[in-house]
Amino acid sequence: MNRTLVLGLSLSLMAAMPAGAKKKKAIPPVKKEVRTPAREGLFNVQHWKDKYYFQIPDSLLGRLFMVTTRYVSTPVDAGLYGGELANEQVLYFEKNGKQILLRDKMYDVRADSTDAIYRAVLNSTEDPIMASVKIDSTIKSQDGALLYSIDVTSWFNGDQNVFSLSNTAKDRMGLSGIQRDLSYINYIHTYPINTEIVTTKTFSAKSTSKLPAARIAGNVTLRMNTSFVLLPREPMRARYFDPRVGYFTEEFAEFNDHQQDVKRRKVITRWRLVPKDVEAYKRGELVEPVKPIVFYIDPATPQQWRKYLIMGVNDWNKAFETAGFKNAIEAREWPNDSTMSLEDARYSVIRYLASDIPNAYGPHVSDPRSGEIIESHVGWYHNVMSLLHGWYQIQAGMIDARARKPKFDDELMGQLIRFVSSHEIGHTLGLRHNKGASWATPVDSLRNKAWVEKYGHTASIMDYARFNYVAQPEDNIGEAGIFPRINDYDKWAINWGYRYFPDAKTEEEERLILNKLTIAQLKKGQKYWFGGEGSDDDPRAQSEDLGNDAMKASDYGIMNLKREINKLPEWNYEEGDMDVNLLTAYKDLRDQFARYCNHVRSYIGGMYHNYKSSEEQGAVYTPVDRATQRRALAWLNKNLFKEPAWLISPAYIQRLIRVPENFILIIGCDVIDDLTSAMTFNLISKHSYAPGSYKPMEYVNDLAGYIFSSTTSNIKVNLWTKTLQRRTINNLVKAWRVTLIDEQRPYCLAALQKIRSMLLAAHPADTDTRTHYKDLLMQIKLAMEGKWDGKAQK
Repeated sequence: MNRTLVLGLSLSLMAAMPAGAKKKKAIPPVKKEVRTPAREGLFNVQHWKDKYYFQIPDSLLGRLFMVTTRYVSTPVDAGLYGGELANEQVLYFEKNGKQILLRDKMYDVRADSTDAIYRAVLNSTEDPIMASVKIDSTIKSQDGALLYSIDVTSWFNGDQNVFSLSNTAKDRMGLSGIQRDLSYINYIHTYPINTEIVTTKTFSAKSTSKLPAARIAGNVTLRMNTSFVLLPREPMRARYFDPRVGYFTEEFAEFNDHQQDVKRRKVITRWRLVPKDVEAYKRGELVEPVKPIVFYIDPATPQQWRKYLIMGVNDWNKAFETAGFKNAIEAREWPNDSTMSLEDARYSVIRYLASDIPNAYGPHVSDPRSGEIIESHVGWYHNVMSLLHGWYQIQAGMIDARARKPKFDDELMGQLIRFVSSHEIGHTLGLRHNKGASWATPVDSLRNKAWVEKYGHTASIMDYARFNYVAQPEDNIGEAGIFPRINDYDKWAINWGYRYFPDAKTEEEERLILNKLTIAQLKKGQKYWFGGEGSDDDPRAQSEDLGNDAMKASDYGIMNLKREINKLPEWNYEEGDMDVNLLTAYKDLRDQFARYCNHVRSYIGGMYHNYKSSEEQGAVYTPVDRATQRRALAWLNKNLFKEPAWLISPAYIQRLIRVPENFILIIGCDVIDDLTSAMTFNLISKHSYAPGSYKPMEYVNDLAGYIFSSTTSNIKVNLWTKTLQRRTINNLVKAWRVTLIDEQRPYCLAALQKIRSMLLAAHPADTDTRTHYKDLLMQIKLAMEGKWDGKAQK
């Protein structure tokens, strides 16, 4: 009954409607979308649904930003770690119609904007566009400023090079394209002078990738942090580089209207230190800087090592006092503050990296306009302690009983960490290695307890001089004479780089003042000399060496090694250890011996470099004298050309290595390769112009006489001697027949002829030696006939 009633009512209503009329649909009320308010900062940042927007003030168009991208977390076995730098650029925003462009500022070429040539420089230095985006809206702030709202989502959750992995990093990890659906922006935080963007990025892995994640999942995921930091409108006054003081640099070509040749300029990298009280500073009082240098300790650092890292940073205050500053640098523990981030570019941090790499490094990010250091993240690998243990046990084991353990006490390891901390912080202050600093110390002074404990064994913590291996047990030298320290050169270098000159009006005025200071300082002694990175042929600037005479220092070092080699099993014993400790220690000892040999080898063909300004007298380049080179070659003959059997004589070595001779032969082969190389012959030939230099034919006769001395004594040759002799001939043939360097070719030929005559004159009694000599003669014969070039024969 109810159904009939409802149906009838419906039909009657339909009949009452006009013909052709349509039923109107109800229109829902329009809901106006209201975006979430923007968070204010350098750029106002707005997050709406799945989009992120930057609101860029009109006043920041054209302003420069230091943009750094760091890893927050990385995949296993990538060889990259959270906190390490991935990318670094100076960028700026530019408005182009309805678009905002992001450009990369190039600083390879510069000119003063007041010079006419500035226009020509601009026309030949177009900055590349890195990204572009349409302006979403224009907003007027309460103070009347215009802000351009742009959608930056695709910049950061995509694979834009500036904010992502470099192509090199992708190749290294075996990655291809980004997986956009598995990549996203974690958050964006904005502050008054910087904006921080944290992203998660997932990449497809190539079949060749060796990462565990790639093999198991086919994808690799990591997190990254990009920092936009506003650079000062007016850059800090730059300080021109001087090769007599070791600083890292920014380099560029400088054009101006008044020059007649283009200048290549270098400015040093350094922090901006300005005295709070300039008048007191001018009176010679120690003054605090307006803004000190502050390093934070990563909270991931094991508690027992934090104080030593802090000490290593704070130790630099002694050096800054020479520049007129007190409390210039400090280290602090990371505070319990949720608003702070380790990746935030406002903070410099010693990052603790869970890595088996035995190393640490101290980089910095600097403003290319002036060299001003903006921030630094020191990379501190956990396994650097294994490196320190090996160095200290082998170099100081005979003079410090604390080193005679497989695991050091915390206090000893802590002091070793302190030393490395100081060295790496030196790099973050702008200082390069000074591998010539150790040359300032006479070898005999390294054994003088009173002297070395007072003055230290090396003039700079920035040298690669580790521990006092010259000191002997009877010298009774304490820690102050064993460890390196921030010393005279470091104080001078900090004074040179950070001294504030309030009355100097230009960089050029400062350069002239500093030039006079440098000339005066270098006259005070060798300890203020900057020897460089050890990359040239100056034997005074080497890694891991001590003293001003490598032959004498190495003799003392070997005396200690010969004592230590039989004590290694006792020093490295741990119950249940499968001789891993012992093998590691033995390798460290072998490597230390190799260093001594290489220190001496570097004298042969060496050249002393002493950079001078035009006011200074004397030669800049001076070849190592004949007597020193001959003494070096004689040392190698005594300690290396004749088999160092003491290195393989202990019985325990048979537990460690199948063929002990092969384990040490690599040392002899490496030295022979260098002594018989085309480059060494070329250097000796080119240096022979100088009075008292080592002449090429004299070197040929000395070298052949030592290596083939067995031919005159008619003794039976062993595997060691055979290998070095064969290696010598192979290298000489290659240098004679293959190289394009003409200067050395006659001397390589003369050496082969000398060796041939010695082999022909030999009359060994044993068959094995005669067969060996015949084989060598055949090699020389084939080379003379053009049938062999020193390479492996097919």
